Amino acid sequence: MKLWSLFIFWCLWFLNYCSRAVLSPLLPVIEDSLSLSHGQAGGLFTSLSIGYGISLFFAGRLASAWGYKRMVVLGFIAGGIALSALQWADTYLALHVISLLMGLALGNYIPSVIPIITEMVDQKHWGKAIALHDSAASFALFAAPILTALGLHFFSWKRLYLILGMACFLLPIYFWRIAVEPKKHTLQETVRYGDVFRNKTVWIMGLLWIVSNMFCNGIFAILPLYLVKERGIDFDYANTLIGISRAGGIFVTIFSGYLADRFGYRKILMMSIFATGLSTIAMALVHPLPLLLFILIFQAIVSLAFFPIALAAVSKLTSPAERSTVTGVVLSIGVMFGSGTSPFLLGMIADHLSFQVGILGVGIVTTFSCLLVRLLKEA
Repeated sequence: MKLWSLFIFWCLWFLNYCSRAVLSPLLPVIEDSLSLSHGQAGGLFTSLSIGYGISLFFAGRLASAWGYKRMVVLGFIAGGIALSALQWADTYLALHVISLLMGLALGNYIPSVIPIITEMVDQKHWGKAIALHDSAASFALFAAPILTALGLHFFSWKRLYLILGMACFLLPIYFWRIAVEPKKHTLQETVRYGDVFRNKTVWIMGLLWIVSNMFCNGIFAILPLYLVKERGIDFDYANTLIGISRAGGIFVTIFSGYLADRFGYRKILMMSIFATGLSTIAMALVHPLPLLLFILIFQAIVSLAFFPIALAAVSKLTSPAERSTVTGVVLSIGVMFGSGTSPFLLGMIADHLSFQVGILGVGIVTTFSCLLVRLLKEA
């Protein structure tokens, strides 16, 4: 696979992820502009994640019927329309509706692009290729808070979404020219959802993906609110702090692919989840700012290692025909019940207790969930 092709895929995944991740650093601004509670603000992630999860669930079947390349391009065009429509979102209800539509548009990318990548790369290099591609998500987590803090000095938060929308119309042009549609033999079998849900691997990976979305996306979603509203840190400084803490995750995402190819995905997954759980507990308990920054950096590094390894594991544990469908189902379970519910629940807990209590609970659940990895078979 040519590096230029992988770079285009990387840019698309960065844009896709950044379009959703930017809501987190913007949340304090949106909360103040619409006079929302923490629970209401976190509820926006629920609408976004429900749409994203529904799209993930059906993306594999639709891509098999319509074509993987076509699904990617159509998704970005629809995403560009939704992002641009935020210019006219002046009510809380309008934000919910557009967030839902944005999730529906952007959710088909990963189930559609993973079969394309595995078609273009030798199986022995899947871990490295998927990890390199997934590093775009880590870079988005690093860049979104910093670019948001910088961009708000020049544009309104709605204009930032418009810029992302315009990019969604342009980048797929390059993707269409270089991507290779999976061969027909990978599309011959009809994959039934009933067969998918009878697969033990789907449920185990689904549960792991729920937890991973809680400790990564859920915590990231409310982190600006936690630092600004509960810890009293300046808005620009808090987002810069969050962005810096995510920088190390870019490199560990790539490196984790090499480790998975070398030592097997089960060992690396278990170590990643266990270390993430302990660091999330520490995040809730530490108070000095320098120590908190260290914990944020460490938590980002170990948590982001999960995703490329888990994607490679799903690819190795499934046949070519079912790969896209299983990937979509597993991710949809994780997004709807992890990313979708955790920011809302953490916001509600903060309204009645504190963000600290919610983060501590996520850390405890994460630590014990590493035992689920033992139930997976080695690929």
